[in-house]
Amino acid sequence: MNNSQPRRFSVAARVRYGLAEHGPAPMLAVAALLAQSAIGVAVSFSQASFAPHFAGACVATALVLWAGIQAFLRNMQTAAVRRAALWLVSLTFSQLLLGMGAYMSLLAAGALQWLTVAHAVMGAVTFGASVTLAALVYRQIRPEDAELAHGGVVIA
Repeated sequence: MNNSQPRRFSVAARVRYGLAEHGPAPMLAVAALLAQSAIGVAVSFSQASFAPHFAGACVATALVLWAGIQAFLRNMQTAAVRRAALWLVSLTFSQLLLGMGAYMSLLAAGALQWLTVAHAVMGAVTFGASVTLAALVYRQIRPEDAELAHGGVVIA
């Protein structure tokens, strides 16, 4: 009996396979952007200084670049993952530029406040893009690795 239906995998199997195949980079990028958002909220309500937010931006950018480039290079054949990786990297650099503009407007008294608002909105969009990339990367199982995901043996 030949079943032409694609095999269904549990979430746990997909995550185990995704971590083994892609490593922790997408999850670390999500965590870094979430932490960066929390620090940004603290800075905007004067509960933290600018220095931790700047240091967090450097770390988060490095992790996003690591996750984006790794996902892009390992999934050249999958258009959805490629697109999500490029969107994440481009949104991150847009976020950095808006952050620099928001900081410059903070230094100049009476400057435009829309840069700060745009920076906050872009932070939420960037976080959403990182969650999307992680979900796409960790749920994908290549057909040639499907037997390994079920615990089978593949002979090359």
